[in-house]
Amino acid sequence: MKLPLNAYWAFFVSFALAIFIVELGIVNSIYFAENPDVISLALTLDFALGIPALYYFLLVRKKQAPAITLIPVIILSLIIAGFVLPSSQQTYLDWLKNLIPVLELIVLGFVFSKIRKIAHSFHEAKRSEIYVTDALTASVKQALGNVPGLGFILTEFSLLYFAFAGWFKKFSSSDPGHLPFSYHRRSGYAAIAGVVLLALITETTALHLLLQRWSALAAWIFTGLSIYSAFWLLGDYHAMRLHPIVLTREFLYLRIGLRWRAVIPLAEIIDIQNFSPREKKAADYLRLTVFGDPRFVIQCKQQVMVSGLFGIKREVRQIGLSVDDEKLFREELRKRLAMPATI
Repeated sequence: MKLPLNAYWAFFVSFALAIFIVELGIVNSIYFAENPDVISLALTLDFALGIPALYYFLLVRKKQAPAITLIPVIILSLIIAGFVLPSSQQTYLDWLKNLIPVLELIVLGFVFSKIRKIAHSFHEAKRSEIYVTDALTASVKQALGNVPGLGFILTEFSLLYFAFAGWFKKFSSSDPGHLPFSYHRRSGYAAIAGVVLLALITETTALHLLLQRWSALAAWIFTGLSIYSAFWLLGDYHAMRLHPIVLTREFLYLRIGLRWRAVIPLAEIIDIQNFSPREKKAADYLRLTVFGDPRFVIQCKQQVMVSGLFGIKREVRQIGLSVDDEKLFREELRKRLAMPATI
């Protein structure tokens, strides 16, 4: 029976925590005081081999984690062992700790080789992918496989990338058959983001000074989170600007920044209609707009998959949209669907 990913991780964490508690109890027992050398060797081997072996059989062997992650687990186990064993009984542990620099070099070599592979794959993927984030995702998955949490990491990295580099980027496509349609200009998102950023700067400064009186650490943690929120907001705006809706000869690529994404074959689209409030009540309806109600709704023959942040997925038949040039979008979509050009 194949267990879900979270179950394997839950088993590993539970067993590792149980080992830690048991061995902590042994160190503080009378048996350890009577046989410190023998028991310290056994406990050292438990940390150095037992926990990594547990990680291997529960996660690596079940293909729930890459084999290279076994090395950080070994290093972390040795570090934890240093806190459990008395300093006078760490002779065997000190021998094993001499291996840490070698293990670190192996990890660095692995990371460097994967970065080179990702960079090479990224240049290849950019030729076939419409969006730069799709090219990045494809190249990373090709190099690393389906690593747990990879989607979350890529989303956060992309948002921070857009926050810094988005100012200097423009969306472009080498295929003249790809028609991009922006949706951020008429939404007022830029103005709202500007107001929120200004308020964030003002409130962060005031609250930092207030928290400083109570705890310097709390003040800087709050300020760090506020700075991260500001970068996230900037990244979100640039992600929308650089991820337009794209109409091709065969597909409609839907994007709302990095929030929602879907690829709909034109053959699956029945019609494009004006938005009606009653559609919001439909179970198979999803609004893909920056703010407010959409201007029109795409009707599909059958349910299509729409993916959101943090692995959220929904199957819908009706998708509410708004674009800056609504008239041109309707005309081009109807033209490619061979529909009458009436609105």
